[in-house]
Amino acid sequence: MSVAFVFPGQGSQAPRMGLDWASSSEAGDDLYGWASTCLGWDLTKTLETASPDELRQTYIAQPAIFSVSVAAMRALEGAGIRPAFTAGHSLGELSALVAAGALSFEAGLTLVARRAEAMQRAADARPGSMSSVLGLSVEAVEMAVAAARGNDVLAIANDNAPGNVVVSGDWAALERLPAAAKELGAKRVVPLSVGGAFHSPLMAPAADVFRSFLSAAPLRDPAIPVIANATSEPVTSAEELRELLARQLTGPVRWTESVRRLADLGVDTFIEVGPGTVLSGLIKRTVKDVRVLSAGDAAGVAAAVEALRERAEGAPSDGGEDQGEVIVLPERFAVSPSHGRFYPAALSRFTDEGPYVEPGDLLGEVRNGAATVPVHSPFRGQVMAHLAWEGELVTPGQILLSLRPF
Repeated sequence: MSVAFVFPGQGSQAPRMGLDWASSSEAGDDLYGWASTCLGWDLTKTLETASPDELRQTYIAQPAIFSVSVAAMRALEGAGIRPAFTAGHSLGELSALVAAGALSFEAGLTLVARRAEAMQRAADARPGSMSSVLGLSVEAVEMAVAAARGNDVLAIANDNAPGNVVVSGDWAALERLPAAAKELGAKRVVPLSVGGAFHSPLMAPAADVFRSFLSAAPLRDPAIPVIANATSEPVTSAEELRELLARQLTGPVRWTESVRRLADLGVDTFIEVGPGTVLSGLIKRTVKDVRVLSAGDAAGVAAAVEALRERAEGAPSDGGEDQGEVIVLPERFAVSPSHGRFYPAALSRFTDEGPYVEPGDLLGEVRNGAATVPVHSPFRGQVMAHLAWEGELVTPGQILLSLRPF
């Protein structure tokens, strides 16, 4: 089983996304708390209260999506899931670099914030927008773009999936695009509610500014390959990543090719890590005979973990060499039944391997004010790891302990 983590970009945001992983300011390693410190504004409060229009603003949307995506990725890693490859759509490429070990969360968030600011300034200086062309091949969209461009800027921005291509540029050229596209057989041309002409030559000033930040960023060679938006090829060099991340701002996101490349490399399981299910839908339209899972909240993470565990248990061995793919161990997971703080119980049964539990044994309790909800083991098993520390704020469905049945 070969797993790829794929990370969404701007457009996947939604009010109250990611709140499963919001914890109190008392936690020193609270990811959202660190994000708020780096950003200078309260990320958790924004996730709790921001309207759809507020979340659509680039300088808010991009750091918020990035932080939620990394929180979801850490939850998957805490459950023992590691990818063989990573990729991200536009902004999501920076989340993919964190998953690949090329960037720390703090460094990645700083780059995200600087990228968003540079893109917003470029958009304000030269207004434009984006439209999605449905029902045409990339080649046909290129013909429509050539016909509609005139003396304005117009370019393909995202090749998302077969029959789903996004075009970006000046307003005047975008107004001419529907007629040109429909003449070639397009089903629809849908204007997108975005803040600028992203992934087009109009973003050249932003790319120049972003290059200066990238040159100083503490990028490392990724521990696992990252499929780059700009080339749809695996990258394992930090220096190459610096150039490709800047090039991405003015060139197309080659998502269709990236997904196909991952499938060619043997990936049979894609996990969309972060808010929404946009990428899941695109992947299903692009490649067949692969499993696509979404892990945008605690319930999604738990479902993905369970699906991979079942597949690992049922997969036959072919006796071949280990190719470095991710194998999920045959474990079960105890999850939180409620909101509150988790306090593990002292366990009294032991084998030479450590503590174990019988069905019904108390694993701990979740406390919320005066209410206390017990957490019981549903089966007999060896306790492998505590995945929530004492006093951690947990949400329903969040994984608390991993257990190996016997």
